[in-house]
Amino acid sequence: MLRKLQIILLFFTMSFTLFSQSGKLNKGKESLKSSSSVTSSSSSSSTSKRSSKSSNNTDEDSIFRSLFGEFFIKLFAYTTYGLLIETPFELNGRMHTAEIAHFPYENSTHGNFIYTDSINYNIVRFDFSNNFVMENRNLYGNNFGLNFRFLKRFSIDFGYLYLTEKSNFKRDYFSLYSALLKYHRIRTQNFDAWFSLGVMHVGYDVNKSGFGVGLGGELFVKKPVSLLFSHKWTKINNEEVNNTKILLKYHIRKYHISSGYEHFKIGISKINTFSLGIGASF
Repeated sequence: MLRKLQIILLFFTMSFTLFSQSGKLNKGKESLKSSSSVTSSSSSSSTSKRSSKSSNNTDEDSIFRSLFGEFFIKLFAYTTYGLLIETPFELNGRMHTAEIAHFPYENSTHGNFIYTDSINYNIVRFDFSNNFVMENRNLYGNNFGLNFRFLKRFSIDFGYLYLTEKSNFKRDYFSLYSALLKYHRIRTQNFDAWFSLGVMHVGYDVNKSGFGVGLGGELFVKKPVSLLFSHKWTKINNEEVNNTKILLKYHIRKYHISSGYEHFKIGISKINTFSLGIGASF
């Protein structure tokens, strides 16, 4: 009788342990739901001390601002604009007038941008991609992207990530939507680099949005191969959500196939996947 009771207790213990375990998606979503905002009293007290000290030196500060303030403000604005948008040295360069190519590697000399004075370029372009991502047989999904290029230097990047995971005899789901305005800072025939700002939204039972930031680049090594890197990032309830891609792309006229690595951080959960996809430019 005692032996049977021990077996029953062991069975219930194993069952409870099994069902108490949760997958990466569930753990990640739960961490996004809980807010962990922390205020620092020490920083506020130090700020008040600094403000009291600065009030005692108002006259000295005003003299300094009148002599040097305007100069440093203009210098900062000038250098920031140059780093982010364009420097005066680029105004007469080929990159200043680079146009959008019909599609990458239309010929062997250029990728996403083309140096030309003719009409052989695109005013706008749509780039579509869809990658199947998989960490294991229980955790996989699709990463869909649509990039709309316009005005030579700008594009709007729409993304939809869908992940599913089987754990504890049930299935969890995760979705991430993104809409980012991209500025293509470097526009050469062999290299395209950008940064982006916008909004990212976590769906399903989280339903929270955050300010999104992105950066990336694509190096056109030699026809028909290119190497893509991109990173998108946001915060939901002080927890990080991001997607990093490193993909090798093989171009076949307007189409491409890609393969590589994608990393996802969903709150406390980190997911590393193999990625295989297709895409096209129109």
